[in-house]
Amino acid sequence: MPAQVVTTSLGRPCLLGLISDTHGGIVNWDDVHPKVAPLFESVDAILHCGDVGNYDVLDALGGIAPVLALRNTEDPPARGPDLVDGNRVIDVGGTRIGLVFSLTGPPVEAVVDPGLSFPKVPAGRVGESLFGHAVDVVVFGGTHEDLIAQAGGTLFVNPGSPSLAVRTTVGLLRIADGIVEARILRVGD
Repeated sequence: MPAQVVTTSLGRPCLLGLISDTHGGIVNWDDVHPKVAPLFESVDAILHCGDVGNYDVLDALGGIAPVLALRNTEDPPARGPDLVDGNRVIDVGGTRIGLVFSLTGPPVEAVVDPGLSFPKVPAGRVGESLFGHAVDVVVFGGTHEDLIAQAGGTLFVNPGSPSLAVRTTVGLLRIADGIVEARILRVGD
């Protein structure tokens, strides 16, 4: 079980913007943000999987919708509800979304290329391993490559990266009446 899991509840139905690996500080976020903002203009909240880079990214995204982010080792210190240490669980009307930086490290050690496989932990037990209980959706980053996959009764979504990727992307997650739909959107198209 992780050292810390922060749980947040959101109303329903809900449209969530998914983003990861923005790397503010390495890339000029002022160039990337205008490409991301229109894709998130109607979201209720933005989930950021880590590798934020700096607070400027969070502040700019926070101008669109509330941000729920977790930090990776290269990110600035945790600050209030928008950037926390550890994994997050977001509850949307009973649908549990687990937010984690990466699936490739311990305890899960998933293989994400090609596709998604779980040689160490069965896909149906990933939620328990990372969040202490089962989740319906796992949103993760770290690879800079977008992915949507179903395994072990769980939906896995990696929104990719809007800045440091060959194919720059973000994601959307719609939850309404117990139905969960994930989409990947190209940034700059």
